[in-house]
This record gives sequence, structure tokens and C-alpha cells, in this order.
Amino acid sequence: MSSEERAPLLSSRQGLPVAIGSSTVQDHPIFLRVCHSPWPCVSQSCLVYLRGLIFCYLTALAGMLFCYKFHHEYPQDEGKSNWCILFEFASLAYLLLWLYHLIASCWSFTHLFYPDVDEDDHRWESVVLKKMSPPLQTPHSRKRFYFSIFYTVAHVFCFMNTLIYWSVLVPQGYGHFPQGEGGESISVTSAKEFFGNGWFEPFCILNLYIGISLIALFEIFVLNSIKRQVPVPAHVFATVFFLSAYLGWAAFGKLFTGLYPFFWMDPETMEKTEYIASYVSGFVGLGPTVFAFLYGLIGMRENLTQKDGHDKKPSTQSDSLLEE
Repeated sequence: MSSEERAPLLSSRQGLPVAIGSSTVQDHPIFLRVCHSPWPCVSQSCLVYLRGLIFCYLTALAGMLFCYKFHHEYPQDEGKSNWCILFEFASLAYLLLWLYHLIASCWSFTHLFYPDVDEDDHRWESVVLKKMSPPLQTPHSRKRFYFSIFYTVAHVFCFMNTLIYWSVLVPQGYGHFPQGEGGESISVTSAKEFFGNGWFEPFCILNLYIGISLIALFEIFVLNSIKRQVPVPAHVFATVFFLSAYLGWAAFGKLFTGLYPFFWMDPETMEKTEYIASYVSGFVGLGPTVFAFLYGLIGMRENLTQKDGHDKKPSTQSDSLLEE
């Protein structure tokens, strides 16, 4: 693996590399930006430990969430198939975030402790380290763009999961809160009942629908120095595409399990096709809106971590992406 791909990010005072025969400043690959915090107070070793703790937490939490859903949310005595878990939007959002942190943890670890792996060494240790290392960026590779899409979709799905649950499902009575008086989904009584039956259920629900979004915010602001996504239209299109693909996956889930992941996909519940169409349009249209929110968060972090005037120059990442 090339040592250039493992080299620490150059600060604005040191200057970024300039292409031969051009005055255009080149940008660092997104793979390296995942491995570097934008805050000087977060050292490389600290970043590796933080990523390791978060990944271990998400992995342990995954086991608890599956246990909760198998034994509480989809009990066999009510005729609900446990396979429904595979088609839930929350499950998919959690899986994408877990996968992202697995990749980021591996890259950060090898970037710090094993920056140079011999390509000609075929021992199993070296093979594993090469698989765990950030990809080698070749001149015409599209890996940088594809990973940027993955990073965007994973975090957009995570924020959408939280937003949909608390703004649509819970108010409509399809959350995990007991029904209050007059059909209200959240009331003082229902909240006390929800939190009064032990810690396990509230812990799982709050982590699945709030905690992972807080982890995503921490990732964006503290753990990586990824710049705003470019080209923007391609990321918006990818977000809409994967949300539409999820709707197809959810429809297949209805054929496989007999249940819809969302109440607004069920014709018997919604009664009118127009209502279903409006919810579907809102679901897909929410993607670009959340992407704009994510884009703004990254821009806010970039502004907060600017070191000097050189950092205020327009990003040339779009050019490098398009050139690949």
C-alpha cells in the first residue's frame, strides 16, 4: 500500500499538494479524511479509541435490539414473523451506520498503526491488514465518489429514521408508546407506563430512534474531516434512488411476511390510494431535505474548524471527483 495514502493530512499552513503543470490545489481523498479529526485536540490515537468504543457499543447494542424485537416487538404468539425485522427502515438505517463505523474503525486503526503494508507480503496477517486499510486511490478510480455516496446515504437514513419516528409514527399512534386518553399516543400516563416497565425497552427504543442520530452528529462534528459532498446533484439523485429502492424492498417484505413496515403503505389502513401516494412522495422527498441538513452540518463544522484564510478557498473536491 502506498505510503502517500497513509500520510497525515497536511494543514493549511503546510499547504496541500499542487498538480504538476497546474496551480490547482488538490484535495485529500475522503478515505484519509475519515481517519482524521478536524479538531487539533483529538489526536490520532484518541480518534482510534473513540471509533473503537463507538463500534463496540453499536455491535453490543445490535444484539440487544434483535433480542428486543424477537421477544417483544414480534412475539410468535401474535403471529408476527420475525423476518419483519429485515424490512424495517430503522433496521436498515442501523445496519448502514454500523457498517460505516466498522469501515471507519478499520481504516483509522491501520492508518495509525500500520501505515505501510508490503504489497508483496502474502502472509495472512498482511492480507488482513491490507483489507482493513484505506483503499489505494488510482488516477481514474471512482472509489472516492462511491464512498462519499455511501457516507451520505448512511447518515441521511439515520436522520430520517429519527425524524419519521417522532414526527409521524408516534403522533399517529404507531410508535412504541401506549395510547393515552382520546387516542393520543403520548401523554403523561402513557409516558409513565412506557418508562415504568423496566429499563430494557426504553433503552432499546431510545437508542434506535435517538441514540444513533446523536452518534451520527458526533461523527460529523468530531470524528472526521470529510468536506461537503460534491457534486451535489449526484448525491441528491443517489439519495432518492436508494429511498425508492427501499420502498421496493418494503413491498417485497409485504409479500414475504404479510406486513408493511409503515402504516401508510397499507391500503387497508389508509383507505385511499391518494393518501398512500402522498406519504410515498413525502418519504422520497424527505431525502433531499435531510441531505441539505447534512450538507449544512458539514459546512458548519468546516467553518468552525478553519485555521486561516487558506481554508476559506472554495473546495476543489468536485473537480477531483469528476476527474476520476
